[in-house]
Formats: sequence, structure tokens, C-alpha cells
Amino acid sequence: MSIQLLEGDVVKLKDGSIWIVKGCVHPPEGFVALPRVVDGRKLKRFSESMEVVRRYYTHYLRDLVEIGRKVPVVPGRDVVEVRRWVSDGLRVGDDVAQRLLQLFASRGLTCGIAGSHLGGYSGSGSDIDVHCLDGPSAYSEVRSLYEEKLLEHLDVGEAAVELSEVSESIDIKVHADFIAKRYLQGRYRGRRVTIRVVNCDRVRDFLGPYVDVRNSELVVKISESDYRTPALLRAEVVRSPSPAYSGTYLISHRLRFAEIPAGSLLSIRGTVSTNYLGYSVLNLDVADIDWISLA
Repeated sequence: MSIQLLEGDVVKLKDGSIWIVKGCVHPPEGFVALPRVVDGRKLKRFSESMEVVRRYYTHYLRDLVEIGRKVPVVPGRDVVEVRRWVSDGLRVGDDVAQRLLQLFASRGLTCGIAGSHLGGYSGSGSDIDVHCLDGPSAYSEVRSLYEEKLLEHLDVGEAAVELSEVSESIDIKVHADFIAKRYLQGRYRGRRVTIRVVNCDRVRDFLGPYVDVRNSELVVKISESDYRTPALLRAEVVRSPSPAYSGTYLISHRLRFAEIPAGSLLSIRGTVSTNYLGYSVLNLDVADIDWISLA
């Protein structure tokens, strides 16, 4: 299968399972992806998806040097259907979703419906997941929709209810307060909306192969936030067992780590990988994180 897929595209396999394409690096013979529906069971948490992969799809796990660890790679030969949010996502959804796409298009943004609506497994309470291509004014245009009251922030109570089912890595109360202030999760005409601004180009210098890989415990202070997927956060190391870590970059493909405000403090236990260009990178998606403070 030669088609080029983006973060958030959906593939359906011969066994009926539905997977979401993840990341910016894919080998020629397949796609890095996570299962979302297996045997009729919806998988909401990253940990649930990886548990299913390790139990039923261990033959998909591949060690990719660009990523620096084993990840699930779906072979193209197992794919029977592909749904792309940049094209198929334009025709997905009800009137509210279509009006939302028209609103984004009126601001010059290239967006499509993704997530459960694109994959065909949405329920009555499912968010409207919107993916947009990044551009010079993409984030400012999204923010302007809130300023003009066309989109609304979630309140803390709404955020807490949602997080009771899916929250990982962040304390629910801290996470709920955070969501109520952010622009990538909100409400449109009474429906919850999740927005991802996709940009892979700027992370390429931070990929492997890595020349130094070590487990470490760090306390870091976020010095530069990021609204995009994947999020690439510049962090100042406050405390480290190694003086070599004068600074590092945090990367994540999960929306919860986008928009983290500068000044936030995190305690992280994970793997710090340094590549040939000298960039030290810690992937938040596979690390243990304690939140000291959220600025």
C-alpha cells in the first residue's frame, strides 16, 4: 500500500479491528498505529491500546531506530480500508460537524473530521474530533473563534466527567482545570470539540538513530509551549542525575501534552535519547510523570 497517511487517519484491518495512524515515521511496508476498536471493544486509553497490542498483536511490534523503541506497525497487506481525514473527513458527521468544518474553512484552515466519527465507531456522547494542517496563523485563528464566542471553553465539571474515563499521566483535578483554559478542547453548538493541529516537519531533527540512551529521573520546567501534534516542548532541566542534561526536548503525540503553559514543572521518569545532532529527547507518551505545578 503506497498511500501516504497522516496522523489521525483510520485503517480497518482484515480481522475487523480499527486502528488510528500515529506519528510521523512509517516504514515502507506499513504504518505506525494504535488499535481503537478490537472485537467490538472501544479502547480509549493509550495503556489499553498497548495492552491489546502486546497480547494479540505482538507480531506487529517493530523496533524503529527513528523512534528509538518498539512500536506497533500495521502491515499494508492487512489493511482492507483507509479513511483519510483530509478527504474522507470532509463528508463525515452530522449538520453540527459540517457547520464546524465550514467555520474552520472560512478562516483559511484545511481541516477534516477524524477520530470515532471518521472510524465509524462514534456514540451519542462522542466528541467531534477535528484535525487541521498547521500554518502560520492556524493557532491564532482557532483562538479567535473563542474570542468571538463561536467556540466555548469547557467548564471544569464537564472536563472532570470526561477525564474520569480517559485521564492518564495527569491528576484529574489538575487536568480538568487545565482543559477549562485551553483552546484545543471546547464546545461548539453544545457539542464537545477536540482540535489537533498536525505538523510533522519540525520534529525530524529530533528523531533517531540515537547515539546515547539512558533511563533518568528529571525535574523540568517548560520553557516553550506547543499547540501542535506532535507537541515538541523545550524544557529546562531543574534537577538531573547527570550534569550533561543542561536542557532537553519533550515530545508527545497525545493532545493532553499540547498547550502546557511555559513555567509548568514536571517530574519525569523515562528514557532520554540523544541523537547525532546533539538533541536530547524524552517521549512523554511512554514516561511516568508527576505534575509539580501547572503554570
